[in-house]
Amino acid sequence: MRVTHWTITNGSGMHRVAEALAKAETAPGCTSTLADPTKPETWDVHEESDIHVVHTHFPDAMRKRVKTPLRLVWVGHGTPDHVFQSSVEEASHGAYGHGDAIQLMLHWLKTAHAKVTFWPRHKWMYDRMLTVGARKVDLVPLGVDTAFWGAGESAGKYAGEPSVLTCENPHYFKWPYDLLAAWVEIAEEFAGARLHCGYLPNDMHRAFFPFFNALGSSYTSYMSPTVFDKLNLRNALRSTDFFCGLVRYGDLNHLSLEAAAAGAKTISYAGNQHAMFWVEDGDQRRLAEQLAAIFRGEVTPRITERVPDIATTAAGMVAVYTDILP
Repeated sequence: MRVTHWTITNGSGMHRVAEALAKAETAPGCTSTLADPTKPETWDVHEESDIHVVHTHFPDAMRKRVKTPLRLVWVGHGTPDHVFQSSVEEASHGAYGHGDAIQLMLHWLKTAHAKVTFWPRHKWMYDRMLTVGARKVDLVPLGVDTAFWGAGESAGKYAGEPSVLTCENPHYFKWPYDLLAAWVEIAEEFAGARLHCGYLPNDMHRAFFPFFNALGSSYTSYMSPTVFDKLNLRNALRSTDFFCGLVRYGDLNHLSLEAAAAGAKTISYAGNQHAMFWVEDGDQRRLAEQLAAIFRGEVTPRITERVPDIATTAAGMVAVYTDILP
C-alpha cells in the first residue's frame, strides 16, 4: 500500500504528526511519504499512491494526476472551535476562499472517503455534520514516539523554584495569556518562581510585552520566540519542574503528549486524560490559586492514562486505509 500524507512543512504539530505517521506506517508494510501541497515540482512521485491523507490540503490539480482510484482520508487537526473562530476573523477582513476554514472543513467532511480525528469531543461534533448514511468519523488514538521522548537526561535544571515551562503554538485557544495573567500571583508567593515561555512569535511581542510588563509577570518570566527542536524540547521538558499547557476545553495536543511521555509533571485544563494536574478554565485569580496549591505540593497527582505510542496511531490509520481501498 502506498500512502501520501499532504502537509505544509512548517514545523507545526500538524506537520510533526504527519511526519511521524509517515515514518511509523512503514512498519506495517506501507510505503508512506510526505508531500507539500505548496510545492508542485515535488508531486510527481505521489501520483501512484493508493491513499492520500489530507492534513493541510490536497491540491485540486492532483485529482487529475492520480493514476490509481482516488482515495482521500481527511485528518481533522486543530479544534472545530478554532476553525470557527478563525473563519469569523478571516471573513472580517475579506479573506474568503482558502482562508475560510469552516468551508474547507465542511468540504472534506463531505468529499473525503474517510475522516479521522484524535479527539472524542471533535468526533461528537463532526458526526453531527455528516449527511445521513455517511461513513462516521474514525476515532484514532494520537500517540508519539515514546522511545524517543522517554530517553535522554537533563543537561541542567532551568532557573526557578519552581521552574515552569510553556511553549505552545500560541493560537488563541492555547496561548499563554491566562497563565501570564495568573503568574503575577504565583511570583508574589514563590519568590524564586520562574516561567519559561517559548514560542511567542515576534508579531505578538507588541501586545504581550507592554501588557505583561505593566501587569508585572514579565519580571519573573523568560519570554522568547524560540521554537525548540526535538532534542532541545526533550531537554527542556526534563529540566523544568512543571510543564503547563492550557488548551481550551481540556483538549490534549501533540506537545502535551510529548511532555507526558518525557516524564514531565504536566498541568492542563480539566479533560486532558494524560495530564497529572487539572486546573479550571476561567478567572485567572482562581487559576493562580490552583497553580499555587499544585506548586506547594497540596494536590495529589491524577492517575493518568498511558500515552499511546505512534505505532498505535499508525495501526489505527492503516486500518482506516484498508477499509476504504477498492
